[in-house]
Amino acid sequence: MGRPGTKQQRREHARQLRAKALRGFIAGDDPERAYADEVPLEHRRHFGQFFTPPAVARLLCDWVARVRPHNALDPAAGTGVLVRELHRQWPECRKVAVELDPVAAAAFRASVPSDPRIELVTHDFLTWPSTETFDAVVANPPYLRHHDLHYSFDIFKEIGSRNQVRLTRLTNAYGLFLLEMSRRLRPGGRAAVILPSEWLNANFGQPLKEYLLARGLVHYLICFQEDVFPDALTTACILLIEKPHGATRRDSLTTIWVRSPELLGSLDELLNQSVARGPTHFTQSLTARQLPADAKWTPLVEHGAHHDYGGFVPLGQLAATRRGIATGANHFFHLSQTEWDAAGIAPRSRKACVGRASDAEGLVFTAADFEQLVRRDRRTWLVDIEGTPTAAERAYLARGEREGLPQRYLLAARRPWYRMEQRQPAPIWAAVFGRRGLRFLLNEAGVYHLTTFHGIYPHDARPQFAKALAAVLNSSIVQQRARQQQRVYGGGLRKFEPRDLLELEVPDVRHAPPELLGALAEHLDALDHHLRDSRCNADVEKRLDELVLQAAEIAEAHARAPSPRTE
Repeated sequence: MGRPGTKQQRREHARQLRAKALRGFIAGDDPERAYADEVPLEHRRHFGQFFTPPAVARLLCDWVARVRPHNALDPAAGTGVLVRELHRQWPECRKVAVELDPVAAAAFRASVPSDPRIELVTHDFLTWPSTETFDAVVANPPYLRHHDLHYSFDIFKEIGSRNQVRLTRLTNAYGLFLLEMSRRLRPGGRAAVILPSEWLNANFGQPLKEYLLARGLVHYLICFQEDVFPDALTTACILLIEKPHGATRRDSLTTIWVRSPELLGSLDELLNQSVARGPTHFTQSLTARQLPADAKWTPLVEHGAHHDYGGFVPLGQLAATRRGIATGANHFFHLSQTEWDAAGIAPRSRKACVGRASDAEGLVFTAADFEQLVRRDRRTWLVDIEGTPTAAERAYLARGEREGLPQRYLLAARRPWYRMEQRQPAPIWAAVFGRRGLRFLLNEAGVYHLTTFHGIYPHDARPQFAKALAAVLNSSIVQQRARQQQRVYGGGLRKFEPRDLLELEVPDVRHAPPELLGALAEHLDALDHHLRDSRCNADVEKRLDELVLQAAEIAEAHARAPSPRTE
């Protein structure tokens, strides 16, 4: 059952859902599952509802219950899983639950014990007028992106002003909730919140991290490798907060990496890990200097600080980066040989182009690889009509106009709408997504690519330099450092943005002699061969790392050498 379209239909749909909840469909041993069975996924996503697993709920409530709070807040109560758990652990305190969605509020009333110490407020927490402060806060805020927030005023400016922090308008809803719940926490009070982990690496998270660090709020940051919310395309983290008294500030916090939420255990077991690093957990204490707000935190939590080799520089000193070509309609502009022949488009209006990461195996993409894709009738030809279209091209463009393509967002801004973005083929491709290390491919074939890859354009135009740089980028040393710039999504899926690539730390191979560049290039061919055979050659990888360190040593020696005197 989908969510109806008109305002009147939505009201009626919500009324019917509330009626179901009030009739008791939510009652039972698993209210959240019953709610998910009855309420359409579209409705739950509209309100950013992803339910807290029981093990996580127990840990969050255990953290705040230990201060024996007089009152507690759940600012995004949903169906009441956190309120029920806190009431079980510490029934004495007054609990205030705030929930905007009337359907979830009805489910809350049906699933939470009837008790005068539990109060439900149906309101948007971000505009809630109450001035009450709390000894405890437990929360699983809504997962809504910035473009899903619709207010008659600037909500980002308003929340930022209340909390003395300047927010970007790309801030997601849970970031606003985090600030507001922290503001309502009394000195000495505790908060426990589970959030999507993307803010740890995204630019919009920097002011949030600055806010938390400057106020010494976070005692523990817990990150998960595996999904906590199955329906959300992101991993999750937990913040365990205690608001300091007066000017007292914490200058360090403990980070805990946990492979799976099923391995959480009790709060005591988690916070008193006897082994700092193991196959399922990694615990460390980090100072604010080791967790700068402008850094990506997930790699630091998962792996710790990398070894500080000398001779490394940001990739931006060696190359420029640019995203792949965005067609605005891949099905229309990126064609197979059969589709191209049927359309009758002139050869001058096509460019050789790869559109899928799965079409580029290994680490070196050759002309033979491209020809094989053509023979397999994969999408390999990019339509880019320059000048006056032929009769066949006019007929093809008319088909696109009937589909409404010229009105699409990207195409409407182009003149004419069917011209592609103009750029040179990138010598190196960076695969946008990956679950392990990210791949960097040498584009030996010299073809174009779509947005499945980002392009790397070395400032040094020598082919051997590009090949050596591609080898360096695929080394385990650089891959480990690369995790500092990766954004992590659901299931451990990692992503680069083009600007992230510029921050990658690589050995400064501008100072490498030709024989070293040649050796690096040869090792790229060796890695490509073994990757295509689905085999891992530890000797090749080890030797490549040795060459990377050799290049770094040469660069470091060059940097330390005194500058030549000029008379």
